[in-house]
Amino acid sequence: MKVNSAVSSTFYAVGQLGLGLLLHPYQTSQGIVQEKVFSWMALFPSVILAMLTVLWRFFIVPLVRQYFSCAPSHTLVCGLLPFVSNWLTFFCIYWQILLLYLFFRFSAAFRK
Repeated sequence: MKVNSAVSSTFYAVGQLGLGLLLHPYQTSQGIVQEKVFSWMALFPSVILAMLTVLWRFFIVPLVRQYFSCAPSHTLVCGLLPFVSNWLTFFCIYWQILLLYLFFRFSAAFRK
């Protein structure tokens, strides 16, 4: 019972920090640097990007292509796949750059 509670508590904390990094990156990064327990969360967007890439390439794209069969009547759906993929990749990379900048900025500020 305690193991289940610890696992759910850990997932809750990681989810809260992930949402905080998405919605309020400045405040959350500051807290992450001060606490140092969750400093690995500065790499959270890279983990999300890796999971989305695997999910995208091996599940979503084959499923959409099989369902719509990329026939000429469904060119909009099949044409949007590369756009959405590129947008998600760009967003995660930009988010990662922002968080790394904030992480190093706050690390230098709190050292002094």
